[in-house]
Amino acid sequence: MANEATIQKKGTHYAWWVMIGYGMLMCATIGAVTVMGGLFYYPVCDELGFNFSTFTFYVTLSMIFMALGMPVCGKILSSGKLKLSALLTIAVLLILVPFACMSLFTELWMWYVAAVPIGLGLSACSTVTAAPTLSNWFHKKTGFAIGMIFTIQSIFVAIASPIFTGIIESVGWRMSYVILAVVAAIISLPFTIFVIRYRPEDKGLLPYGFDSNATAEEVEAGANAGVSFKDAIKSVPFIMCMVIVMLSMATSNMNVMFPTYAEVVGLGAIVGGLMVTVASLADIALNPVIGATADKLGATKSMVIWAGITMVSFGILYFSAGSPVLAFIGAGVNDAMYALCGVGLATYAMALFGKKDYERIFSFVMMGGYLVAAFGVPFLMGIYEFTGSFQNVFLVCIGIDLLIIVCAIIGDKTSKKLPRTTGTVDEA
Repeated sequence: MANEATIQKKGTHYAWWVMIGYGMLMCATIGAVTVMGGLFYYPVCDELGFNFSTFTFYVTLSMIFMALGMPVCGKILSSGKLKLSALLTIAVLLILVPFACMSLFTELWMWYVAAVPIGLGLSACSTVTAAPTLSNWFHKKTGFAIGMIFTIQSIFVAIASPIFTGIIESVGWRMSYVILAVVAAIISLPFTIFVIRYRPEDKGLLPYGFDSNATAEEVEAGANAGVSFKDAIKSVPFIMCMVIVMLSMATSNMNVMFPTYAEVVGLGAIVGGLMVTVASLADIALNPVIGATADKLGATKSMVIWAGITMVSFGILYFSAGSPVLAFIGAGVNDAMYALCGVGLATYAMALFGKKDYERIFSFVMMGGYLVAAFGVPFLMGIYEFTGSFQNVFLVCIGIDLLIIVCAIIGDKTSKKLPRTTGTVDEA
């Protein structure tokens, strides 16, 4: 198929349909099940008498299994033993079938059991598969494309959340689980089955933005350029990359804490809720902007710039206790770190290691990050409870962002010394 690949000359390039397909997949999985799943916490616990902390532990479990499943997905993707369309379709079913079955649950342990397949399914519906797939399809604007799938998800959540809040109130949480699962299946399965493909060669095409004079063999050679998995995992850049993921994931949970922060400092519940809304709206814009920044300036410079901007946001939040306006500005700017955890990390890892074994390398990097993210909120809340001040939380986060910048620079500098294939046709 590779030697038959051609430049698409008419109409919208198929790469954009792949991007839209992944965006809809993220809406149906990360968006519907993980983010909008929070809409069910109160009605479920209220009716069944569960404690919030013990009930929501199923989310922690799903994140742990999501992390553990990432290297498996990376290996499956790189081996080519299972088509991406089949992998994603199976993953969607692993997520949505247990999610719909929650309508029948009566005991706490049932949610814990459901967290296992949901977490494993989510591992395939994450940047672990999205980033390498879109990097295959986009020779140019890769970062922008990765950022757009998160923007599509954010728009969906912003629109669907109030709608499903009303549905839960009208028909109850049990039927709402089923309705949301069905909607998620309708908007995702057609794309996983008929649209999303791993490489442009699978459709007889060359990537978007590729030189019209290039050959399919040159595309294939480019896909084999980079650092091998064996060399990457024992390198300083790999360690730096994993540390960056862990640190950024830990602080990206700040938007979850905004309502508590607002209540504690006296701004009130309404301001706390609006801080979350502002952060969500900022996410719609920031993801493609951060992706475009990586395309224009390079992934490392983008990481340094946006981590620095996040430091500024914590500075604004530090002084926001008596000012709703500063609280809103700080919350919106602070979403930069949440966006960095998606498009920023994906493009940074690709810049360090190239495309050769990117799937496996990135999956191991992200596994460490999600294992930390599962405990990010308790970590930040622990700082507040120990010190008695959210300002100390913001100061710690400023220090973490500074460490992210240092690690990003070290990772970039040392990656230049790594042995890598040039991606010539002979080597491929």
